[in-house]
Amino acid sequence: MTSTRSKIAFILPRFHPEIAGGAEKLALDYALLLKEDYEIEVFTTCAKDYTTWRNEIKPGTEVWNQITIHRFPVTKERNIQEMNKALEDCLSKGFSVTREEQLSFIEKQGPCCPALIDTFLKDQNKFNLVIFVGYLYYPIVKLLPLVSIKKLIIPTFHDEPALYLPLYKEIYLPNYVYSFNAPEELLVYQNRFGQIPKHTLIGTFIENQNSSQYSNNSPADFQVTASKPESIILMTLGRMEVAKGFVEIFQFFDRWQSTYNISNLTWISIGSNHLNPKDIPSSIQIKGFVSQNEKESLIQSASLVINPSPYESFSIAMMEAWSFKTPVLVNGKSEVMRGHNIRSQGGLHYSDEISFRRTLEYLIERPELRKRLGENGYKYVQANFTKDVVSKKLKQLISKLL
Repeated sequence: MTSTRSKIAFILPRFHPEIAGGAEKLALDYALLLKEDYEIEVFTTCAKDYTTWRNEIKPGTEVWNQITIHRFPVTKERNIQEMNKALEDCLSKGFSVTREEQLSFIEKQGPCCPALIDTFLKDQNKFNLVIFVGYLYYPIVKLLPLVSIKKLIIPTFHDEPALYLPLYKEIYLPNYVYSFNAPEELLVYQNRFGQIPKHTLIGTFIENQNSSQYSNNSPADFQVTASKPESIILMTLGRMEVAKGFVEIFQFFDRWQSTYNISNLTWISIGSNHLNPKDIPSSIQIKGFVSQNEKESLIQSASLVINPSPYESFSIAMMEAWSFKTPVLVNGKSEVMRGHNIRSQGGLHYSDEISFRRTLEYLIERPELRKRLGENGYKYVQANFTKDVVSKKLKQLISKLL
């Protein structure tokens, strides 16, 4: 029996329940929200690691949780040094950079998967709508200008060097429909391309948390410390890499903690670690991947969650912290995170090493302020980023597009 439900395709470089990246989580969340009303098919690669695009998942088609996933092999692994050199060369030439040079960068950026492009173009008319997640990468850049069916772009724009290549201005036209994660992401588009496109603001959701269920569930090695009034636990969540500000923040913290007189101070970082061991001071505890239960317990026991990334289009880490009423301290170079803080009154931001030290001390010395900030952040998440709120916005947008 032929289904009469509309069919929606997702295009993105990686798609797997175990991938913790922000864009990947958003795509997974949206696919799961929409599968009850639409037939969902995902076109992606066999890669799990975005730093190499190495093929780690079997190619072919599988059905997972009522979602059909088509995986295509990556033809060339990524060399970060070659990619960065290609980008630097393109940017140094300004407006004289050729299209061929930019496309060469896109191929080095990857993930290079011609079979995905060819297959989707052949099959595109089977779908009523295609959703592109991300903006930088080969599959989106190659497909977007060639797709003729209705499309929605969730670009996760950052104000970063690559965005200033002329090619991106040619591709991300204002007559397309965009879903931005925050007002500041819309401003990135407006400032870079000089126009306001058709758009909506949605973001992704954080599951509702019942804090009481974790009140006696802190990991054993932190139970005693967390119970003491003077104890301070600082946390980071997510992928640890140079581009996300981790080397810088680790240096800031290590120099600061050697001069600030405080007992029972702990810094914990959870998530995948892509840093050189020499860049991780002994004052930092790297936990790596932890279970969801331990992660939630750690967030609840934390005094402060810190996000050092200068480039964010949403920041799930902030929302996760606030869902447990934990305040945040973030890199103010990220306009998105600064905007979340201002709208929510759920945290503070720093701009350099001196402001990091002073702001951190200010928050450490004021537990009542931390409590109030955490409660403000919780209210912000409940008003804007619960599953029900995001689902309603997303389904209204999809219904309108179809």
